[in-house]
Amino acid sequence: MNLKQRESVRITGTVRVFSHPAGIPFDRTTAKLEVEQKNLIVDSPNYGLDLIIQQLVGITTYPLALTYGEIGTGSTTPTVYDTTLTTPTNRSYVTFQQDYSTTDAIVQFIFSDSQLANGTYYEFGVFAGGTSSIGSGQLFNHALFSSPYTKVAGQDTTVEVDFNFS
Repeated sequence: MNLKQRESVRITGTVRVFSHPAGIPFDRTTAKLEVEQKNLIVDSPNYGLDLIIQQLVGITTYPLALTYGEIGTGSTTPTVYDTTLTTPTNRSYVTFQQDYSTTDAIVQFIFSDSQLANGTYYEFGVFAGGTSSIGSGQLFNHALFSSPYTKVAGQDTTVEVDFNFS
């Protein structure tokens, strides 16, 4: 049996923003999907795709593990050269992570009603490494919502990011 080797790997990502009643655990079957947006995997030295390349060749200056997500109010179109969000407002540590079916990495971030101010949000990014300080770590992806997410009182926000390797 001859198996045909693929000559390239493509990484795509989807960001999904869900709202659900404050204080109620996230349940995908009852939460409201507010935004679903493809996102851009960045590719600057020490960011995004370059982090994967560095790990493959043994350069471990920066971690590859995706640990923080940021949401923001910036509305500038992302580029592959981005190293931060345009206007980040809040950061959350990863609350769920899954290796799904050998082709997908799924991470989730929860922003509680008290943590995320009522307002309109346009962008989201995931960071490798870093601390709880906004902007720390290495940006991996950057999404600009085609329709903004409007957060209202009494709701928690869960952001799910799916990275697909095909």
